[in-house]
Amino acid sequence: KIKVRQPLSEALIDGKNETLIADLVPLIEEELNIKNVTFVDDLNEYMNLSVKPNFKVVGKIFGPMIKEFQAKLESLSEEDVNKLQKGTSIIMELGGNDKEITSDMVDIRISSKEGFNVGMENNNFIILNTELTEELIMEGIARETISKVQQLRKNNNFDIVDRIKLYYNGDDEFVNALNRYMDYIKSETLAVDIIEKDNLSEKFDLNGHEVYLTVEKI
Repeated sequence: KIKVRQPLSEALIDGKNETLIADLVPLIEEELNIKNVTFVDDLNEYMNLSVKPNFKVVGKIFGPMIKEFQAKLESLSEEDVNKLQKGTSIIMELGGNDKEITSDMVDIRISSKEGFNVGMENNNFIILNTELTEELIMEGIARETISKVQQLRKNNNFDIVDRIKLYYNGDDEFVNALNRYMDYIKSETLAVDIIEKDNLSEKFDLNGHEVYLTVEKI
């Protein structure tokens, strides 16, 4: 539920992929609106793994041993969990005998720790640091402002090179973001002046802030 124009501080990627995509880090940062891409060897610091029986597969196979199987899955080593994730079988003692446990016998569920969000496909992980600092929030407001101003330019049929005056009215947090990113907003919108003004009619929701914006071609 974080808007794509809201910058995030960091994306964490499984270190096994570093040699493959390290050259693409600048592109990843730009496309994901991420400040830093970090390759990490141990992603478990940022996510929780739970391993449960896939009852549809093992119910008939293990029968009365299913509870023992479930209990042992809860205490699996990280190494064994990783093997199952990669499709490699492991050996587990059940009912006094060694049993081969394959990846289709288990249901591995992943959840992110607080402040992070994890996605996985084909055993490739990416984790986003979703904690928003004041600086990131202000930059997000600035980027949303630019988007709304560009839409206003389009609605008014301005030419792509037309210089404008931007009039605004909003709360203190919006004004703080505007002041901090004034030069950036001017550059992106071709605004020569950004001026506070009352009684504006076009209202926008900028990341939860009620803001009024109007543009005027110079």
